[in-house]
Amino acid sequence: MRTLVTLRPPGADEVVLVAEDGYWSEPDAGPIDEAYETHGLWALPGLADAHAHLSADEMTLTPGDPDEIRRRAFACVQAGVFLALDKGWGDDAVLRLFDEPPDRRPDLEAAGRMIATPGGYYPGFAEEVDEEQLADAVARAASRRGGWVKIVGDWPRRGEGPRVNFSFEALEAAVRIAHAAGARVAIHTMAREAPSMAVAAGVDSIEHGLFLTEDDLAALAGRGGMWVPTLLRMEAVRDELREGSSGRRLLGEGLANVAALLPVAERLGVTVLAGSDLAVPARRVAAEAARLAEVGLSPVAAVAAVSHAAFAATGRDVGFRPGFPADAVFFDRDPTEDVGILGRPALVLRRGRRVPAD
Repeated sequence: MRTLVTLRPPGADEVVLVAEDGYWSEPDAGPIDEAYETHGLWALPGLADAHAHLSADEMTLTPGDPDEIRRRAFACVQAGVFLALDKGWGDDAVLRLFDEPPDRRPDLEAAGRMIATPGGYYPGFAEEVDEEQLADAVARAASRRGGWVKIVGDWPRRGEGPRVNFSFEALEAAVRIAHAAGARVAIHTMAREAPSMAVAAGVDSIEHGLFLTEDDLAALAGRGGMWVPTLLRMEAVRDELREGSSGRRLLGEGLANVAALLPVAERLGVTVLAGSDLAVPARRVAAEAARLAEVGLSPVAAVAAVSHAAFAATGRDVGFRPGFPADAVFFDRDPTEDVGILGRPALVLRRGRRVPAD
């Protein structure tokens, strides 16, 4: 099937391409089976969720159900979310998605089961290891086909507040082992000390990062590291805590720090990415991009955070050029002028074929 498509990316000129065999090609004199009416629409090569949990739509400690995971994955495709970085669960069920065809799921990278210390996460959910066992656990996780290792870097203890789970030396060794196996490392960081330690250790993606510093951001920018603030999730956790509690105060301070740092991160060239993290289902990650724009990112950077910045950070060639995947998500307005429109696509094409809304 050959489809003629007119595309207008934000900030660029209109281009006409043919979708054939799942890839873009130059128009020619050959027959066209279908032409979509896309004049007046704005196009992106897809949305991305950089902190997805496809095993659930909200926080739960139940095992991943393969049928439900497949359903959520296709719901992402219907919403134009063509890349999901699944940042771990209590099992490896999400890794089965790699066996699904690309028209039924987003492009996928996944951490599988998370790694924590005993008492350093929800009991029994993550793989619980002592510090001296971390290297072996990371080696096992990195050997799986997901491409990521997820470490829980800190967790609150009763009467103590959040406390780091692993030392700098252990984290540094973990990163080295994962990289040697071709995997990236993501780390949950909400305590004051954790994000700076993780950045110094070479962790690839800082999840939440409430207490990053400007020096940390400069270091991340210098080596192409990622920051996924998950604002909606952090705000939801804050709001669940009792008014006046030490935990709520800590999260409030951390969120204020994030708001102050987002413009700095943009200026320094940090790869800031949008992640749903169960605050909303992965298919609705556009809501996180809108929140990033409200809190401190420019609209252009917020759109990048939920689209091409994530594709670039993971080494994917996407866009509207011959030889690239024929993926496109169309909107009624320029998303760099109205970030909220990202949650309401007018047309979704995956590998050159229209994706039905229902």
